[in-house]
Amino acid sequence: MRRSHALPAAALALAGAAMFAGGGSSDGRLFWIGTAALLLSVTAAVLVFAGRVPAPALDGPAIAFLLLLGALAAWQALTIEWSILPSRSWDYANRGFVYLAFACLGALLGGVPRRWVASALAALLGALFAVALTAKVFPSIYDDYGRIARLRWPVAYWNELALLGAAAVPLALWLTGRERDRRARVAGALLLYSAVVTIVLTYSRTGIVLAAIAGVAWLVLDRERLEGVEALALAVPAGGIVAAVGLSLPGIRSDGESGSVRADDGRVFGTVFVLVAIGVGVAAWYLLGREVARERRRLVIEIATVLILIVLAAGLVGAVVHAGGPADFVRDRWADFAHTQSSPGASRLRTTSSGNRWGWWQQAWDAWTHHPAGGTGAGSFRLTSELRSENPALETTEPHNVPLQFLSETGIVGLLLYLGMVTAAVLALRRREWDRAGTALVLILVLGVVHQVVDIDWDFVATQGPLFALAGYLVARPGRLLPERRLLPAAAVAVAGLAAIYSLFSPWLSERRVAAGYDRWFRGDFVGALDAAKAAHSLNPLSIEPLWLWAQSERSDQASQALYLRAARREPLNPETWYELGYFEAVQMRQWRPAYRHLDRSWHLNPFGPAGQPPGSKLLDQARCKLDPATC
Repeated sequence: MRRSHALPAAALALAGAAMFAGGGSSDGRLFWIGTAALLLSVTAAVLVFAGRVPAPALDGPAIAFLLLLGALAAWQALTIEWSILPSRSWDYANRGFVYLAFACLGALLGGVPRRWVASALAALLGALFAVALTAKVFPSIYDDYGRIARLRWPVAYWNELALLGAAAVPLALWLTGRERDRRARVAGALLLYSAVVTIVLTYSRTGIVLAAIAGVAWLVLDRERLEGVEALALAVPAGGIVAAVGLSLPGIRSDGESGSVRADDGRVFGTVFVLVAIGVGVAAWYLLGREVARERRRLVIEIATVLILIVLAAGLVGAVVHAGGPADFVRDRWADFAHTQSSPGASRLRTTSSGNRWGWWQQAWDAWTHHPAGGTGAGSFRLTSELRSENPALETTEPHNVPLQFLSETGIVGLLLYLGMVTAAVLALRRREWDRAGTALVLILVLGVVHQVVDIDWDFVATQGPLFALAGYLVARPGRLLPERRLLPAAAVAVAGLAAIYSLFSPWLSERRVAAGYDRWFRGDFVGALDAAKAAHSLNPLSIEPLWLWAQSERSDQASQALYLRAARREPLNPETWYELGYFEAVQMRQWRPAYRHLDRSWHLNPFGPAGQPPGSKLLDQARCKLDPATC
């Protein structure tokens, strides 16, 4: 491989690793991908200062975008000081620094032609959809579809996979343009076809809406509208038919189906998908991109526009009539949104419920009103939701709204940094001239920002890593080699990169030390478990898990009690820490008075938590009886 292609190829491989092996919201996978991103971006930056790689040209808004993203990650790290979940805040700050590395890496690719980036991203998404759908055809690839049928592998979350499906729409329409050759037009039609099938099988209503928005926006912005209309008219109905076939097969659509049913229906679905794909490819080869008269072009566009409006109007009228009238329709939709009634499975496609989002948004807003400046700590909404939910089924990890998430967790400062980052990117993009490939890439960023308003995107490196890399690439301009070497900035970048890598490494290794310690503990090697706990605590003194393992491995009850108390004071609003302390005092030490006090505190923090469920509730009643037999 030529040296000039090494950095783009490495960046493409990194984006592919994020999409295919991101592990959902797993911090373990983030360590590997984040370390690779940091190493690659730091190496490239050092080569820039050494005069070996062209330096990107950054104007004021582009520099502001990168600086504000870095400031947001640094502010997340600062919230550890007052966080209600300090260990989680450390993990979340690491996530911010990883996204900064992706953005810087994208900026260093500013000299790569846009058509190359668009083509590479389209190929990556096409491969992703092929892998995702193959897991439906062959159940052994991803057996968890037997539990929940919604399409999500390998991204691990259906809504994020649907976002990537929507992102493929402008790329597919760009590929079907007249300036592209026949092979590219066929590839574009197949990409659009597979994206439609993928989005529908995720059951993501937001994904469907974003895909529609992407298609309409492309037709509005693109001068070659006829090619776009023809591609949509060819691929969307075909994808809809195949998706409908999938939704008619229990082994594809239903939760809890046996492996044999999923295998049989998977073969049917795979056969239909391949046969229709062949038809789409043949039709695209002979029909897309033909020269037509201007009058016919205008007629096709007008007919397509009328048909789309008729379909939308018919759907709206049908929904209103089904509800009993306009007033009933508005009232029912508001009730769905306010009361947050969600429907599992494919029935989600027939409801406009917010899926509990309104309740989560209220929780986030309420938490911010109590901590307006700095929030409750980055990544701490899991505990916020637990403390404020009246139903355990409504507890969640994030409020499904990234701006509200930053407001709740990092306060008004974090929200302003986030909004400033987005604004700086918008200002930088407005200063550019965009060809068709660039327009498709910009639309992907717009879809990503819109999707952040309704989901937990920040937790998924599979989408946010490539999107931040794309943002960095688009705000930068092609540069040139520096005239002389600059060793001091290169050294500073290297030191900062190594510090960020260690910040990722330390909690990752601590978690593995805890796991190894429990393995030793269950084997009866309490000395080894104690050593592992102490090592894990030294690596991550913010985490309570090493303290719990340490307490279980100590021979002295007083020492164990002190460690449990230390964990409770580390996270005083966490009902689980007080429950573990009270449980140890009651079961192991038979100290009923402090046990009752701590179990009762856990119950008051969350009546649905461990102290409110068996055996915790039984132990709490027992402690109450020990202190006051008259209450028994």
